[in-house]
Amino acid sequence: FKMAVADRSSAREMYQKDSWLQKAFAIFFLLAWCALTFVMLNYFIFDTIQLDDWQIAFVSSINGGISTKLSTIIDFLFGSAISGVNDVKLKNRRKK
Repeated sequence: FKMAVADRSSAREMYQKDSWLQKAFAIFFLLAWCALTFVMLNYFIFDTIQLDDWQIAFVSSINGGISTKLSTIIDFLFGSAISGVNDVKLKNRRKK
């Protein structure tokens, strides 16, 4: 338990200030995801653009990768559900 608390304490100090690079990456991935989602919506839903099969596969795979990275960034910025699970496990251990 002491090691977990010490680890969280040092992490809070390490990430107390965001660098410009972190903000730039977050904005880049958000804008890229929005642009690719716009392209996919225009192709699949609105049928306003024509794409070849390889272009559809390319855009879809890149959008999947960017979605994963964007999810990681959001989890980092706002916290993830796993931290709540870890807190419950630590509380259960303390009660015993």
